[in-house]
Amino acid sequence: MEFSTLVDLRHSVKEYDSSATISDDQLKSLFARVVMSPSAFNLQHWTFVVARDPALKQELQAAALGQPQVGSCSAVVMVCGRLDAHTGVRDVFQGAPDEVVEKIDGIAQHIYGGSEQMQRDEAIRGATLAAMTLMYAATDQGLQSGGMIGYDPDAVTRLLEIPDNYIPVMMVVLGTSNGDMPPRSSRRPLDEVVKLEKFSGAGLS
Repeated sequence: MEFSTLVDLRHSVKEYDSSATISDDQLKSLFARVVMSPSAFNLQHWTFVVARDPALKQELQAAALGQPQVGSCSAVVMVCGRLDAHTGVRDVFQGAPDEVVEKIDGIAQHIYGGSEQMQRDEAIRGATLAAMTLMYAATDQGLQSGGMIGYDPDAVTRLLEIPDNYIPVMMVVLGTSNGDMPPRSSRRPLDEVVKLEKFSGAGLS
């Protein structure tokens, strides 16, 4: 699918066919694309927890302020960001020359090692990039999706048994739309959101 078509087709869907399912093979095809997302130092901060069990989805729906799409979708994907991803440089760069690994590891430890804020920021950045890829990849496979931040992170962490060195960054619901696609929401004009040269510069017109 052409990327411009993909962008036009992607919508945040809230009403799903609760009888539709997603197979392991579909998930493999989907996430084979998602893991190609960019990340700082290629640290791949993401881990995805996919919930398809109806009872678990109902519990997640309760943790997500009762939003019905969580219970009716085919799969709930919790995109988790790893806080200590910088400690895995040597694992990511296995097979690279020692001097390259030493250099990258040294820089990563310098940037992230002493800053919990930087660790958290990078975990969110990396996981969010992957979440966007997930939604585009789902559209490419004929699925609908919706990114969500309206949930109790503590409850979700408990339900999905997310370890302490990860944070729940974004919930993405996947499935088949139950009915017509909703009209796209309006977008702010380009001259308002794209500034040339400086923030105070002219808007793109």
